[in-house]
Amino acid sequence: MARGQHGGRECWRYQPGLRLPYPVIRLRLLNAALEKYGEIPLQVDTGYEGPVMLPRAEYEFFMIGELPRGLWRRYRTITDTVTMRTARAVAVIGGERLEIYVESPLHGGGKRLVGREVLNRLRLLLDGPAGETCLA
Repeated sequence: MARGQHGGRECWRYQPGLRLPYPVIRLRLLNAALEKYGEIPLQVDTGYEGPVMLPRAEYEFFMIGELPRGLWRRYRTITDTVTMRTARAVAVIGGERLEIYVESPLHGGGKRLVGREVLNRLRLLLDGPAGETCLA
């Protein structure tokens, strides 16, 4: 995934989708013990109300900060209600540390997504013609 600067801003190239490319950002993630997971690309999903969703295998690294089951989040979808395992984490983007949650579906595989709970804390430029997501 190409990463560059656009007018002094950190930018990431859109990734190929089935029909159209999709915007991504890269976050460096740490678990609640501040152990580094690494920097990963996450698909920007404004339809996902939550913070960061990860596949089950990746979520396991963050289980040290998992909330009690009674505090796990639930989301209504078109077909059903989805219960998400939820853990405390830290994201680093553009040199800024954000306390966040990472989630993974209790049932099912999950995806790498960044949702509105994190996106609303960032100033992003989705530059479709250039095929880039940039921190503003």
